Amino acid sequence: MFIHQIPRIVPALLPKLIWSVPVSEESNEVYFTFDDGPTPEITNFVLDCLAKYKAKATFFCIGKNIQDNPDIVNSIIQEHHRIGNHTMNHANAWKYTMDQYKKDIQACDEIIVELKIDSVGFRPPYGRINSEIYRNLSSQYPIYMWSFLSGDYNHDLSTKSIIEAGKKHIKPGSILVFHDSIKAFPRLKVVLPALLDFCYQNHLTVKAL
Repeated sequence: MFIHQIPRIVPALLPKLIWSVPVSEESNEVYFTFDDGPTPEITNFVLDCLAKYKAKATFFCIGKNIQDNPDIVNSIIQEHHRIGNHTMNHANAWKYTMDQYKKDIQACDEIIVELKIDSVGFRPPYGRINSEIYRNLSSQYPIYMWSFLSGDYNHDLSTKSIIEAGKKHIKPGSILVFHDSIKAFPRLKVVLPALLDFCYQNHLTVKAL
């Protein structure tokens, strides 16, 4: 069974990571985020969907994809969305040494700085961290995790099941994860418009972090 929502005990055990955005009782804001892009055509599709609903979002970008697709990055910025660091090469923290991992993050940071982009922070690929990352990097970067993981990359999940899970778990302050990637696109192209419309119909404002 796919777990869309992290069990409550996990954020309690790792409070230095950002799992949701604190909100007041009157708040109606939710936060859509997209990992692994920018990707030609797919990120543009996402931007078109967001524009249709006057929604803003955060894109945690892979450094090499930023280098390969500067025009898409410019579109993200010009449309007033935000960008964060997702490492240079989609680095898996469980397979890298700490020095290698830090260098991969720094390489992505350098590209973001060169483009004069104000980074929102960092999201670890696969959501994978270790104790050293938790102790050291959380004091250097805001590290964003999530309230709801769409699982759009998982070909075993139906679009219907993802949409139903989203409708069940989305609430003010939620951070949602989607992927503007080739692997996720067959499900993203159905799920994203449906959940944006759900937010619109329920008077939830989709904002960038």
